[in-house]
Amino acid sequence: MTRQPHTPKTLSERFKERPEERPLTGLSARALVLAVMFVLLAEAVLFMPSIGRWLEQELNDRLSDGHLAIRTLEVLPEAMPTGALTDELLAHVDADLVAFRAPGQPKLALFRDPSLRADSSIDLRSTNIIQLSVFALQLMLDHRSDAIMRVVGNSPVDPMAEVELLLGQERICANLRSYAMRIAMLSLFIGLVTGLLLYLTLRWLIVRPVVRLTRAVQNFAEHPERAHVPLAGRKRRDEIGTAFRQLDAMQTTVRAALAQNRRLASLGTGVAKISHDLRNLLTTSLLITERMQTSQDERIAKAAPRLADSIERAASLTHTIVQHAREGLPPLTVEPVVLKPFFGGVIDRVRQRWGPEGRMVSLIEDYQTRTASLDPLQIERVLNNLLDNAYEAGAGKVDLTAMADENALVVTISDNGAGIPDAAVAHLFDAFKGSTKRGGTGLGLHNAAEIIHAHRGSLQLVDAGQDSDKPTTFRIELPQTSPATVA
Repeated sequence: MTRQPHTPKTLSERFKERPEERPLTGLSARALVLAVMFVLLAEAVLFMPSIGRWLEQELNDRLSDGHLAIRTLEVLPEAMPTGALTDELLAHVDADLVAFRAPGQPKLALFRDPSLRADSSIDLRSTNIIQLSVFALQLMLDHRSDAIMRVVGNSPVDPMAEVELLLGQERICANLRSYAMRIAMLSLFIGLVTGLLLYLTLRWLIVRPVVRLTRAVQNFAEHPERAHVPLAGRKRRDEIGTAFRQLDAMQTTVRAALAQNRRLASLGTGVAKISHDLRNLLTTSLLITERMQTSQDERIAKAAPRLADSIERAASLTHTIVQHAREGLPPLTVEPVVLKPFFGGVIDRVRQRWGPEGRMVSLIEDYQTRTASLDPLQIERVLNNLLDNAYEAGAGKVDLTAMADENALVVTISDNGAGIPDAAVAHLFDAFKGSTKRGGTGLGLHNAAEIIHAHRGSLQLVDAGQDSDKPTTFRIELPQTSPATVA
């Protein structure tokens, strides 16, 4: 049987995948597992000192019992208890030997077999909790049923007295293992309860809202034109609520942009359909206008050039709108450009285009770096648009300042023209809204701004020139980084 090759899902197929709440494999289930693991890890860290404290308490209890048993010899100072009494006292302590030493008193001892030898020894007077914990762990892992442990420490009843015990390890080890098992079961129970509470909390506070948010995003991706229902999580005051509010605002903004794009697309389609017929009509009108210029009627001959100019402007406007709707901006061709000849060439071509009409454009240069990475044709298009706007605004003088260092290229264009009306400033860079000329489309500044943004730079109006003391000023800033590619 041949295995079918795996085909990656397309973007549209991924959009069609519906989000589901996965109780056993989703985010909350992973939180449950992680919570249990973290609690068990914390309990494991606390387990070692816990068994050390238990062993310390157990041995201190044995020392206390041994001291109480040895007090029998204080009651019978001249007789050594033997036989059944010794066995009963040692069984009470669960020890094979009990020895007692106190200042100013003879050593007392209870034992069955004086030849017993200890396999391990621990002195509670000089042993810390870490040593006790290690000793307890070794006792659980390496246990022999016949092993004997020697314990020495101060009596809990009389701190000045010293008690020594020989104890069998079997009972202590069994109790220690039982205690460790209880600790492990309690840790597992705490971990499960904590994880379950965290699981339910995450499902209620995070997983369910995230699933609703994902569904809203996918519904919007599948049907962006439909009016959306306000999202229920917008009233939350946490990060989830912020995400809901941002999504709601984004949907409103995108739908408005889509509606505007549909209107522009309809406009472009309509203009494209009539452009051919309109060009034919305009061509015919131009032929008629040329004949009018040879008319014997002086008034008709004088009006013909103005009529021809109006027809040519109408043809140019139609061509501009159709080109913008169909093509947009061409892709950037970025290359290192030597700045001084580039700006000098732009100014020379502008002066030739304007002609000897008393208009002057000056170039002020300040270059710390000689080259910059940009698309020379597109940047010249931007500069021509700004300079021609100044010319058409009646400017008698235009200053172009170009400064470049290792961080940025900054170009400033100032003119003493009529300025920009306040009503046009708000939509100055918007297509079909920001024109300052009668009958203009506003595409010039719009396209200029798009070209600068494609270079990851900025184009801004510094001063509108309404104050007679201040010129109309635009500022272009291009960072010395690789521009984005515009398709």
